Amino acid sequence: MQTLRWSFAALLLGLVACAGSAAEGPGSTEPGAIQSAPNEPPPPAAEGPITCGLPAPVVSEDPCTKDAECAPAEPCHAHACVAVAHAKPRTPDTVCSTMLDCKSVDANPCVCHQGRCALVPKPN
Repeated sequence: MQTLRWSFAALLLGLVACAGSAAEGPGSTEPGAIQSAPNEPPPPAAEGPITCGLPAPVVSEDPCTKDAECAPAEPCHAHACVAVAHAKPRTPDTVCSTMLDCKSVDANPCVCHQGRCALVPKPN
């Protein structure tokens, strides 16, 4: 019986020792934890304004004489503009996401640009 008590005490002491080594110290982290250096400055902010738009016009092959002759090529987030006759129509079952695509008709207009339908950067 005395041996059983000593075995139990040794087991308990071993568990306490193992638990103590798993305690958090200055360099330990939990999985998935984000660790940062003390007194580290935050990352610098982006320079200048954040803009959403095309860098240059996306011109189609479809001729036009006025803006009303041009439309988005696709019903959702189109990356090109075409003649109204070539535009894919929106149907009753069309569902578009609410995500803004800066290089689509979400943020840029369809116009008649130099005689061709085009998606152009929005005016400032």
